Amino acid sequence: MSRETSEQEQAPGAVSQPYIVRVSRTFIYISLLTSILLAFTIGRAARIILMKGPRRALLAPHDTSAMFVRPEHARPSLPHPQLIVGKEVPRTLYTAKNFDTAMGASTASVYLEKSVDSASNSVKVSNDQKSDDGKSFCKADQGGDKTCSRGGSGNSVDIIAPNNSDATLSGEEAPHLPAGQHLLVDIKNVDGTFLNSELRLAQAMVDVVNQSKLTLLSYHCHKLIPMGVSCVGVLLESHISFHTWPEEGVITLDLFTCGSGELVPVLPIIEELFAIPIEDGNAADPPQLLWSHKLRGFNPEPSVLGDDLGQFVLERSQMDLKVEVASTKTKFQRIDIYDSIDSSARDYLSYMKSLDSKHTSYESLHPELFLPEREVYLDGVLQSTRYGNEPYHEALVHPSMFSHPNPKRVGIIGGGEGATLREVLKHKSIEVATMIEIDEEMVSFSRKHLPDWNTCSDIKGSAEWCGDDTRARIFYEDGVAWFHDRFSDEALSASNGLKEERFDVLIMDALDPQDNVPFADILYTNEGFIKTLYNALTDNGIIVMQLGESAENLGPPEEISRNSKRSFVMHVFERIGFTNVHVYEEGNCHFRGPWSYAVAMKSNETESLWYRSSAEIDVEVRKRILPTVSGKPALKNFDGTLMESYQNPPKSFELVYCRATPVPDSCKYLLGHDKIAITPEGRKLYDPIIDRHSPREGGICDYVSYVMKRGHRYDSLPQEVKMMCN
Repeated sequence: MSRETSEQEQAPGAVSQPYIVRVSRTFIYISLLTSILLAFTIGRAARIILMKGPRRALLAPHDTSAMFVRPEHARPSLPHPQLIVGKEVPRTLYTAKNFDTAMGASTASVYLEKSVDSASNSVKVSNDQKSDDGKSFCKADQGGDKTCSRGGSGNSVDIIAPNNSDATLSGEEAPHLPAGQHLLVDIKNVDGTFLNSELRLAQAMVDVVNQSKLTLLSYHCHKLIPMGVSCVGVLLESHISFHTWPEEGVITLDLFTCGSGELVPVLPIIEELFAIPIEDGNAADPPQLLWSHKLRGFNPEPSVLGDDLGQFVLERSQMDLKVEVASTKTKFQRIDIYDSIDSSARDYLSYMKSLDSKHTSYESLHPELFLPEREVYLDGVLQSTRYGNEPYHEALVHPSMFSHPNPKRVGIIGGGEGATLREVLKHKSIEVATMIEIDEEMVSFSRKHLPDWNTCSDIKGSAEWCGDDTRARIFYEDGVAWFHDRFSDEALSASNGLKEERFDVLIMDALDPQDNVPFADILYTNEGFIKTLYNALTDNGIIVMQLGESAENLGPPEEISRNSKRSFVMHVFERIGFTNVHVYEEGNCHFRGPWSYAVAMKSNETESLWYRSSAEIDVEVRKRILPTVSGKPALKNFDGTLMESYQNPPKSFELVYCRATPVPDSCKYLLGHDKIAITPEGRKLYDPIIDRHSPREGGICDYVSYVMKRGHRYDSLPQEVKMMCN
């Protein structure tokens, strides 16, 4: 620019001229292309770093990424979800996004689509694998998200049900609470070809849902590299999913529902469809299942599946064997029977050997020693076990029977399994054994599925089923009403003679007093009922009842604990006229804890027989018990030595007894208090302190002599102690 021009521009009043920049079209194209390439390079580098990590990102340019080169794989046409007859497609919103992964050989999503054809009124099921014309069934945005509206008419839709289902379910479902059931299933020794087939596995999953009468809204599957399949299905009720390891022959599956239907009955369906045996090789082990069932969420209503049945069986996953033998619901209760092998208690391999009759192993020669544990649950509460069968029922029956000089007539309240009747019929002196059981279906069910409990085939002169013994009578009636009609004060005063002869021994084998059900309250807190039992006994009669799980050493007084019904019974025994009460326990009932019993006597003659020596009891066993056909001992657990252990109450009952308010006098004395309160009345009927320290050798009287030498005054002793040691 010349000097003159500069001067002109700087001159006052001069008009400035704008700059004009001319850019060529080639420069624009080059700049735009450079920006695109730079953005692509930065984005790709960031993606590799995020997907592979900083270390592997440096090697990524030298690899052929599976993200971009997918192996050739024929995408199968997966089965469609089906709708059960009578159900309607729910009003839902389906949203899905497919992510490209390095390990996936293929992915597929299938979902239930309600598209009502005006002509045929049919329902279509959609699949996002593309239709014949190459178009997706659902609209997708630029990000790959798919949104499909389904349902909406509110009318029931008729769809062909699966072949194995002829049920018609109501389209109106119960409200889904914030609670559910979770079924976890692990299966090994499964055919590897099946576990690597996306199509076969998807079909099995759809069939499980259909046969379980659930509603499959959609599902998504990945076939992995080099092998394995993962699928997850969204149910109207919640979800189903699984993953496979074909090389290991293993599949893990879980099914969660928040509906009211139970999941345990689905197990046979899962086993049938997923436990496919290995095809090649005859020596392959059969498929084996491990499963667990759990209650989830917050359900305000108690469930039988959450009681003992859930705690001891259903929720435990590490059992080598867990099989439902039978389940039914009678007019009065639900009955569940399970076989199980707990690896911490029994050996599964020994059980399998015992089934092999071709070899002469010890297990195959003695299969009865390796049977699975069989457990019986009533309304979810454990009632009896195979390996605790004899210990429990022998402890219930024989201590009272051998404490009576000559028991001829015995009454049984409850005892639907038949085992209590079996033990009574082993005595030669029995003329009539009367069982009053309200639930006839329970007796029939036990006869079919619990034959070891109620067979008398090994008792000489008896019958195959104990109920067919000529000495046995069974009344399928309410026991409370049965005794009230015959032995209540009103019935005895109104009748000219007894409707029923009195019993020498009464055995109550009914619900546990800890059960929180109305019928348990009637049995254990109804003083009128207990009075009818007292009236039903002869003058030297005995009543025995099981009292549930034993007290705990650190437990509170029974009056204020869950054992309050047991405490009430003890007080009632004293009020209505029994002269002696004893509490004892048996630790081999397989109830996860020692079990307690109470025996109450009307005369002192039976009290003296209670304290016979072990040798005397053994002699009585040989004299009184019928011989067996097999020549084996009729009593598997009970003998004189065991009876001696029953003669002293458990220490735990003494401890909780002494925590009562006010503290009993006998407890004050034995606890070593300096000042002893003097009790004007005599010995209480139920006093485990006195029972444990009775005036036998080494008992409480020897202890009296010892403490008196230490300075205690004789007149400070409780009245009952002075009466015993005078």
